[in-house]
Amino acid sequence: MMLKKALMVLAALILMYGLVACGKKEVAQQEEAAVEPAAPEVVPGEMVLIPEGEFILGTNDKESIAYPEQKVNLPAFWIDKYEVTNMEFLEFSIKNSYAGEGAKEGRDWRLFFTAEKGMFPVVYITWKDADAYCKAQGKRLPTEEEWEKAARGTEGFIYPWGNEWQDGMSNTYESGPAKPEAIGQYNDVSPFGVRDMLGNVQEWTSSWYTTYKGNPKRDPKSGKTLRVVRGLASRYRGKMGHLYDRAAQPPSALYDFGCRCARDATPEDVAKAAQAR
Repeated sequence: MMLKKALMVLAALILMYGLVACGKKEVAQQEEAAVEPAAPEVVPGEMVLIPEGEFILGTNDKESIAYPEQKVNLPAFWIDKYEVTNMEFLEFSIKNSYAGEGAKEGRDWRLFFTAEKGMFPVVYITWKDADAYCKAQGKRLPTEEEWEKAARGTEGFIYPWGNEWQDGMSNTYESGPAKPEAIGQYNDVSPFGVRDMLGNVQEWTSSWYTTYKGNPKRDPKSGKTLRVVRGLASRYRGKMGHLYDRAAQPPSALYDFGCRCARDATPEDVAKAAQAR
């Protein structure tokens, strides 16, 4: 009788220990899940509000076409968090019966679009294609000043994350693919939270290429003939580049150029953002 009672007590203790152990394991799994936050969802077309204020434009390198460095004050504006994707441009093209300028030459963005690349940035669009897309969304192309502020922040970083190069942070030549990748896959994040501004694809802006005020060099390309392209493509060495770098291209150029859109911020937008802080 005593043995039977002892066995029953032992069985109860084992059961209780098992329940406690399971409970601890479940808690440990929950804590582990809490330690590893889920990657933020990538939402094409999402926008980031860039606040009003000064930022550093350009560089003091006298050999650069981005000379001289200067402080510029911009009103608040919105800019796309990600580059425009193939799927977004496809939807725009179908809805608006829009044929890209490159279609006339048989070398437009459709040649670089497959079902697996819906979230890749659209490329081989001309300036007019990019402008038409943004306008159809009720937006516009960013000026190069807006683009640079969104990329460098108010501290004037030369890379989105700071002033020291770090391998693997951006889809540039150093990372290996040497081709565009899906948006938002790298830690190429500006101080304002805008993604892929250093690498992936180069981006059209609304600005005509002109020499900066204060630059004594006369550039024959300056004027209303070339549009400014910003950022680097995956084939460029990011370590040798900077967020103030500028490129000038004919509006009809068809290369690995993509875009992101911008729009003016309203006083209501600014007030709402202030309340959310």
